[in-house]
Amino acid sequence: MIRPIARILVPLLLLAGLALAAQARPRIKRDFVAAYPKTAGTRLDACVTCHNGDMTALNPYGAALRKGTFNFAQIEKLDSDGDGISNRKEIDALSFPGDPKDKPGARRDSSSADTTAKRDSSAARPDTLKKK
Repeated sequence: MIRPIARILVPLLLLAGLALAAQARPRIKRDFVAAYPKTAGTRLDACVTCHNGDMTALNPYGAALRKGTFNFAQIEKLDSDGDGISNRKEIDALSFPGDPKDKPGARRDSSSADTTAKRDSSAARPDTLKKK
């Protein structure tokens, strides 16, 4: 009698646990964009801001965020990835705070370019070019 109940109950509990874990990720991402509205629609508005590329583990920023009980303000002054730039400065510059190779002002390939990157308006305006 107990075995048939266990065969049904155990898988249901596992499914419920997976559903709760899956809901946590989008909530943190939404909270991140709410805390940093400038990141909406950019490459930082993605899971890789806190996770490594294959999503199997947290990157240094994600680990610091979890250790800080998901309080973004608490870890803003930290330099989670050890590149010499605080998390907040990297977020404001739309660079990944968990990747030491991605720093503000670093050259990026087009596949990871920011969707809201600012352009130098003087380069597009002929009236600002110096005449020789």
